[in-house]
Order: sequence, then C-alpha cells, then structure tokens
Amino acid sequence: MKTWRIATGLLLLLMAGLVQAQGLMISRYVEGEHYLDARQPLEQPDDGKIHVTEFFLYSCPHCYHMEPDLNAWRETLGDDVVFSRVPVLFSAGGEPYARLYYTAEALGVLAKVHDKIFAAIHEQGRRLLSESAMRDFMVAQGVDGDRFSEIYESDEITAKLREAAQAMQAYPVTATPSITVAGRYYVTGRTAGSNDRMLEVADYLIAQQRARKP
Repeated sequence: MKTWRIATGLLLLLMAGLVQAQGLMISRYVEGEHYLDARQPLEQPDDGKIHVTEFFLYSCPHCYHMEPDLNAWRETLGDDVVFSRVPVLFSAGGEPYARLYYTAEALGVLAKVHDKIFAAIHEQGRRLLSESAMRDFMVAQGVDGDRFSEIYESDEITAKLREAAQAMQAYPVTATPSITVAGRYYVTGRTAGSNDRMLEVADYLIAQQRARKP
C-alpha cells in the first residue's frame, strides 16, 4: 500500500510539472514584447493554410547570414504552412533588388539564382545595383538578356512593387530580416531577442494559429 501511495504521489507531481511546463510554454512569448500585431491585418487566402512571410533585402548582411538557418527551418514547417518572401523597398538598392527578385520569379529561375544573388553581393563584392549589372549576372546564369530587360521594366513587376509596399505599410516593416505569421503578427530579431529566436517565436505563433483552427 505504501509503495502504491508513493507511486501515486510521484505521478501527481509529474502531472503537475507537465501542467506547469505547458503554462510556461503558452505564456513564453508576449504580444507587444516578443512580437507585434499588424497595424492593418492583411487578408489571407481562403485555403486553410497558415501563411508565413519573410521580409528581406539582398544587400542585408543579417539576411545573408540567416539564410541557411531559415532554409533549414522551412523544412520543418508542416504541410499546412505556406512560406513566401517579400523584398523590402527601403535602404540603398531596395527597389532595384526587389525588381531583381520579382524578375527572377517571373522568369521561373528564382530557386536557381536566389542564393547565388546573395553570394554575388556578400562573397564576391558585386553590388548588382544597376540593371546592366543585374542583366550580366542573369545572363551568366543562363537567362536571355533581352527577356530579362523586358520583364525587369514591365508593368507586372511594377505592380509587384506596389504590393510589397502595401504589405510593408500594413505591419509596418522596419527591419530585415523579419517574419510575419497569418497576416496578423510581425516578428523581428529585436522583438524576439535575436534572429535565431525570431524563428522560435514564429513557431510559437504558428502553433497558436493551429490551435485556433476548428
């Protein structure tokens, strides 16, 4: 009987510990401190998915250094999460780099050249700020130069820049890299405490969104 009481007591202590740990996990990140509400929540696609967006800048060294960790983190996201990127328009080269990103996307070569653009800027010292420099770079990646120039200056890409500007204003975006979740929450390295912890906060917010699903 005494052994049974000891075992029961240990089980109760374990359960109490689990409850306490869950409570700590639930309150681990605080709205307004570790993450912010969007100033204007963005309407999300009606696809049942949780949409996660990274705001980045090709010339940003923090974005460059975070890219390997971000790519590894993306592999851990479930099938119910959709990840995308939005290039920011502030800072030197913001608009040209955003045009480069969306042009590569429109040409269907973004997956091939994205990391190479980072490497050219941060490892090879090529700023790629002019259209001619970007064109030469893309031609070296097998892209037709005339087609690149046509898309780069197109109304399609200009419209993409307007959408990026609207998204930046909605949160509002003030730093790169930064992450948004479900069109409602905005996380930066500063709010989270570090860029690595920013991914942990995003994981927490994704879990919160899953818990809200019926």
